[in-house]
Amino acid sequence: MSHEIREGLKTETGWELIETKYQRDQAINSGSLFMMGNGYLGYRGTFAEDTKADYTGCFVTDTWDNADGKWEEVCNVPNALSTRLFVDGEEITVKTGGLDGFKRKLNLENGVNTIEYTKTLLNGKKVSLREEKFASLANIHHVLMRYSFSVSEEADIKLITGIDGDVWDLNGRHLNTLEKGLQDSSLFFSSETREKGQKIDIVETVSFAGDNAPDMRIEEEKDRIFRHYTFKISKDQPFIMEKGMIIYHSNDVEAPFNNALNDAKKIDFDGEKQLSVKEWKEKWNRYDVLIEGNILDQVALRFNTYQSVIATPTHDTLPVGARGLSCQAYQGAAFWDQEIFNLPMYLYTDPHVCRNILNYRYKTLDGARGKARRLGYEGAYYAWISGKTGKELCPDFFFKDVITGRPIRNHFNDWQIHISPDIAYTIWLYYRVSADWAFIVKHGAEIIVEIARFLSSHAVYKPRKDRYEFVKVQGPDEYHENVDNNAFTNYQASFTMETATTILKKMKKDNPAEYKVMKEKIELEDWEITLFEDMKSKIYTPEPDKAGIIEQFDGYSKLERVIPVEKIKERLIKEDEYYGWPNGIAVFTQAIKQADVIQLLNMHPSHFDKEIIRKNYDYYEPRTLHFSSLSPSAYSLTAARIGYTEEAHKNFVKSVNIDLKNTNEPISGGTFIGGIHTAAAGAAWQMATMGFMGLGIDENGIPEINPALPEVWKSVAFFLNFRGNEMRISSDNKTVWITVYHKVSDKLRLKVCGARYELIEGINEISI
Repeated sequence: MSHEIREGLKTETGWELIETKYQRDQAINSGSLFMMGNGYLGYRGTFAEDTKADYTGCFVTDTWDNADGKWEEVCNVPNALSTRLFVDGEEITVKTGGLDGFKRKLNLENGVNTIEYTKTLLNGKKVSLREEKFASLANIHHVLMRYSFSVSEEADIKLITGIDGDVWDLNGRHLNTLEKGLQDSSLFFSSETREKGQKIDIVETVSFAGDNAPDMRIEEEKDRIFRHYTFKISKDQPFIMEKGMIIYHSNDVEAPFNNALNDAKKIDFDGEKQLSVKEWKEKWNRYDVLIEGNILDQVALRFNTYQSVIATPTHDTLPVGARGLSCQAYQGAAFWDQEIFNLPMYLYTDPHVCRNILNYRYKTLDGARGKARRLGYEGAYYAWISGKTGKELCPDFFFKDVITGRPIRNHFNDWQIHISPDIAYTIWLYYRVSADWAFIVKHGAEIIVEIARFLSSHAVYKPRKDRYEFVKVQGPDEYHENVDNNAFTNYQASFTMETATTILKKMKKDNPAEYKVMKEKIELEDWEITLFEDMKSKIYTPEPDKAGIIEQFDGYSKLERVIPVEKIKERLIKEDEYYGWPNGIAVFTQAIKQADVIQLLNMHPSHFDKEIIRKNYDYYEPRTLHFSSLSPSAYSLTAARIGYTEEAHKNFVKSVNIDLKNTNEPISGGTFIGGIHTAAAGAAWQMATMGFMGLGIDENGIPEINPALPEVWKSVAFFLNFRGNEMRISSDNKTVWITVYHKVSDKLRLKVCGARYELIEGINEISI
């Protein structure tokens, strides 16, 4: 039985996406939806015959390069799966129509992409074609394809397959071709990045079923090298070709070409597929959230989880890109999205991956220090857009004024300071969930203290008010820049100061030797510790007013209210105008781009009582445009916690379908921002578990759940790793079942709807 996600896209079991209609105008979106990946590379789910005009791409981590002097982005490497088929002189392609039984399928369970259809030729013959591709989890340097076809009558075949180095780049050509050719029966294509001189080597292998390899000749063009095969095929004779695409670069290994050639000798499609499927099974055992009762919500949640997993590098300490590895938009770099939206799934399921992501922030600490110094501050000011080194990748001019044609000076990179305390917040949350004090001593303390230093050097002390303020900043709502005392920023800063002082006191007591070493390393003075103590209680954190509302920033309540907020669009002179700073249509109104105060309430729910949270939700929701993919999930999480369960579900559906239903345009203000929205993908797990299941950790460090499932869900089940204790939790809104698989704590406690329970190994059943 099939279930329609949208026109032309369906699922059957909740474990796959099936596209049944080819739409040329959806090439960008479909390539992203059906992509494969493994955290090292992302291969877009395009057709074998596609070129850069069809947005083909294989984007590889740790290949940052600046080709145009402005944008540093990861490279799109040459495509070694490029294949064109001609039957009786007619090219077999989806673009010219005449298709029967068209199906493009992504199996989320194992990451395998298949394409199949039958095409009727002008001469009446029918060609049945099938592609099967996957990015290997068994060896992250490999992408493999099985390409097969048959013809209804005897026919002349021309098959062109090889490496296409004429790739799609957003901001200039990154690769210079060094050499290409044939060695040890493998094609190779060696390139060098233009700015940094990084070597990238691609090797292609080809084999044929039954060892019936047709005659071949090699043809080279400027940026291409292809094998040409010509032969006859009998009626209904299956022809099967298997290809391996092998990728190494000089940031991986010293001799990428030799590594790629050595791998080429071992390529085995079926064997590697079997190993990759096994790896996927282990991942789904941790990450899958089972929803009973709504298959469309189930497949959407799994799709987002899949995309989050393939966007996360686990082979090295590298960032989770804001578009993952689906394209070059947002430069393959980390934003605050990484910690706040992507990391929580790993925090509660796979602490090794979580720690690796946080190690990336330690690895780039010097980059954050450099940014702080450059802007006249102390400590660590993390980049708004962070690549390998932590250097700020966000340019000063991001959008263009479409009316005047002039570039707009944005201040994401120097006013949006909350990125640093967001990192401090997440590090401390990691410690609370994992109890990994060793990480705090080795890395976390230094990061958090340097962030506290930055905040102390940025804050303005108002002696008449005896408080510290943060002025000329930008909160999560990016349409309002240059504001004072953004509530989210100030609360995050206050939290950081409190955390820094807590850590310093604990280290001084429990780890005096390490405490002394750290102080000497970063030249931390006692007066600074005293300053942190003073600031933690004196940073201005706006309290709810008489109506219970927390003002987003100073003067927000005096701005113009637009009712309904969508009417603001009527003020546009051109459709693709930028809404924000300095003179966009939202700047002088209460219309906000995304969750801001709601994001604060979502991250610090225990700081405010439920009634205050409800009042602020009611106040800010009608003022929010939700023009960021980050916004619906924040509202869903908050709504679930205050009992607005169906409202929470509405936002859940909106968030998990951002890419599935292509609700966000790939171009904004003249800038390409397509690809997979990995923050929304990461937030999907949060909404199901931390929202509807109420997963969290209380003030005493005890995990808790408070199930409140929407009516269309019968039950939810998910895996939890809390301080090494592994368990599976499920609920149907009436009963909670906790199956403890691996118990390491003498006393393992869990709160269910406010009541504490001590868990035993095995099944624990609790009525609610």
